[in-house]
Amino acid sequence: MSTTPHRFVDHVSEVELALEAESQPALFREATAAFRELVDTRRSTGEALRFDVSLGPARPEVLLVDWLDELVFLAEVEGFIPERVVRLELGEGRLDARLEGRRGRPRHIVKGATFHDLELARLEEEWHARVVLDV
Repeated sequence: MSTTPHRFVDHVSEVELALEAESQPALFREATAAFRELVDTRRSTGEALRFDVSLGPARPEVLLVDWLDELVFLAEVEGFIPERVVRLELGEGRLDARLEGRRGRPRHIVKGATFHDLELARLEEEWHARVVLDV
């Protein structure tokens, strides 16, 4: 694994998010950390918030897009900046999770995740994903 388990690749009006992790749940946690990096203005000192998220049924790569879109929705509507994924269960095309974070002033930089060049695969001992974010 590289020193940073996620990196951004710039595109015109898009940002490609490349992820690496030891498991699929860890990949979704890393996607959450990357999203926070994009939207957190370091002013997330507001009230503590908790959200339960259920997604599916869908293929794992579609769940990743849906997960990121849910994070975008929570940031836009609730001002939610995720701090941690408390629980994340993947199985049979479903995702169930609990997010904790704070109300803040997230940068509304991400409009949504796309299916353009979407990848999610296990390569040897690690999981890798690539998803393009519309910004």
